[in-house]
Amino acid sequence: MKLTSAAYDRTLLGRIDHDVLGLPAARIVLLVLLAAILLTPCIQAAVQIRQTDRSAFRETGERRKTALGRWLPTVQMVAATRGQGDPYGYGHWFPTPPMVLLSLIPLSKLGYAAAGLVWALLKAAGFVLVMVLLIRELGRDGEAIPVGVLLMAGIYSLRPVFSDLQHANLNIFVLVWLGLAWWLYVRGQDFGAGLFVALAVVTKVTPGLALAYFLYKRAWRVAAGAAVGLVLFVLVAPGLYFGFERNLVLLREWFDMLAAPFVLHGYATLEIENQSLYGVLLRVLSNGGLLAIDHMPTMQALNAGMESMARPATAAGQLLKPALSVGFLATLAWLCRTKAASRRDPRLLLEFGLVLLAMLLMGERTWKHHATTLPLVYLGVWWVLTCHPWSDRFRAWCVAGLVVQIVLLLGTSEGLLGDRLGNLALDGGVFCWGLVLCFVQTAVLLRAADRPRSGPAAAAAA
Repeated sequence: MKLTSAAYDRTLLGRIDHDVLGLPAARIVLLVLLAAILLTPCIQAAVQIRQTDRSAFRETGERRKTALGRWLPTVQMVAATRGQGDPYGYGHWFPTPPMVLLSLIPLSKLGYAAAGLVWALLKAAGFVLVMVLLIRELGRDGEAIPVGVLLMAGIYSLRPVFSDLQHANLNIFVLVWLGLAWWLYVRGQDFGAGLFVALAVVTKVTPGLALAYFLYKRAWRVAAGAAVGLVLFVLVAPGLYFGFERNLVLLREWFDMLAAPFVLHGYATLEIENQSLYGVLLRVLSNGGLLAIDHMPTMQALNAGMESMARPATAAGQLLKPALSVGFLATLAWLCRTKAASRRDPRLLLEFGLVLLAMLLMGERTWKHHATTLPLVYLGVWWVLTCHPWSDRFRAWCVAGLVVQIVLLLGTSEGLLGDRLGNLALDGGVFCWGLVLCFVQTAVLLRAADRPRSGPAAAAAA
């Protein structure tokens, strides 16, 4: 599938790009805006990390603001005891495997503000680097990706990136590792791509679905690189620091704390911030009296570090989680069948975008700032939508769907609806339904792009 500037120039976005965005002054303004979007939350993170708020879950009755601020005392304890403390126990609840603990030790030796600033700048630099590499590589076979496409992809997806920088979380690194993996895959450097997939899995677990995608596509060298990477990042590197026996204990404690409640027992958090499909359905159906639920016992919830965990109470309700998992996997298997002559084919980017969306929807918990992989999703969506010769009617329907998406995804941003309406919208899963609509529309775009074209649109492309 080849995308053309001729098709793009006939769109409204293409005409705006030609008349306005192509001007040197306009591009300078866009670069300044991007710098402000990325640097402002970096400064905010460095300020907020020094502040505290109240927490009934903490022994001291308070906790540091930002994710990194809460993690640094745990990392300092781990460094002081060389892993003999309990980073996954009550009051700590460190959310990722020992390798991430190990990587944060250098930051723990800085002050809070310096650590927050360095952490944020590393993420911002990684984001810029991976997007530049991908944009250049994807346009290498044909024409460059238009500025208008980049602008629209940014409008639709930069909010989670901004929030993750602001909250000093680690989700942008998931985007960086998966973006680098896709960049290397497109270049044919499969083993290196697998190493970065492994890094993503160690960072957040849910990118295991990306590994499943590469296995399904029979990218065996990617799988081999991921296998080597998992051994290195899960066993060897942390084992050399903590001791191999202690590392295995830490891995088990992490699994019991974070993964087991969902994977083995079907629990999910009912907090309104949770926008995973399973979490939203549990909350909405139980609130409506359509699903009986069991709340996690208090002591077990304290061990898991979540205030409100629940699961379906009936045997029929307990089929919800496996039904969602099997449904998504079967849908991905049916959709991700594109046969492309080049890995730069934009349909493959749409396939990967579906995998990234499924990662967000299938998990136990998805906060809005977890959706940092959306830049890759919307890069593919807007690129294919505007640079492929669709009929005017098809493109209009897609744009209408995208308008609904941005309302759902950005409608609960701070200050837009007020606290009461914003909380009601989150409680109903508005962000989740935006992700669902994005998944559906990306799937439609992919399947439509796979079909042979005829008629005026095809003639125009020729």
